[in-house]
Amino acid sequence: MEHRGDPGAVQYGNFMNYYQFNSATERVKLLPSKEIWDPSANDDTKDVSKKPYFVLDVGCNSGVFTRLLHSFLEEQLKRPVYILGVDIDERLVERAKAENTIEDKISYSRVDILNENDFRTIFSYLQQNQHNKFDAICCYSITMWIHLNHHDEGLQQFLRMLSQLARLFVVEPQPWKCYQTAERRLKKAGEVFPLFLQLKWRSDVEQQIEMYMEQALDRRKVFESTPTKWQRRICFYR
Repeated sequence: MEHRGDPGAVQYGNFMNYYQFNSATERVKLLPSKEIWDPSANDDTKDVSKKPYFVLDVGCNSGVFTRLLHSFLEEQLKRPVYILGVDIDERLVERAKAENTIEDKISYSRVDILNENDFRTIFSYLQQNQHNKFDAICCYSITMWIHLNHHDEGLQQFLRMLSQLARLFVVEPQPWKCYQTAERRLKKAGEVFPLFLQLKWRSDVEQQIEMYMEQALDRRKVFESTPTKWQRRICFYR
């Protein structure tokens, strides 16, 4: 059972009551204005008002933040926004679907990004909407879980695969202190992350992710938010 202020211990970060201890509303307040999301937003020579904007929200949990993100982006961009929310946990995806009031613009699917068959779901979504890339791919507070379960190479593969499908890549890495907390909680529950001690990206994991995004994936950071209450910064790469 989860207690107030303690989310409990899970292997993949798929907390059932995630938004009780990590406010979706507060996270939205940290997001930048339209120019970061779409550099052409203020270009009067381009009529983008009716052009749809497609977003992939990876690790969408029960969809609370996904819905707020949709409202925020439509208000900012003044154009139709379509979001595909994906999560590794079928129960969370079903809850997101049940609470979805705008099914024509938000859809959800159970997807493990590093599973090749699952990843085809994302390609299918793009093909159905006649796009080859998402305007934005968002990865909020999930890099640690990919890292702990798939090692440095798995995290790099995760970033690389998604970067290839994104015009704008949004990532909110967890600092090393969060890794230590997750490991401690899982130990208390009688389990461990087998790869924890083998990770090479450790105390400077946020810097390592940034270097990988900029040097290996040839992206440029265009915005970094102020820290959340968990001391995480939302970074935008184009």
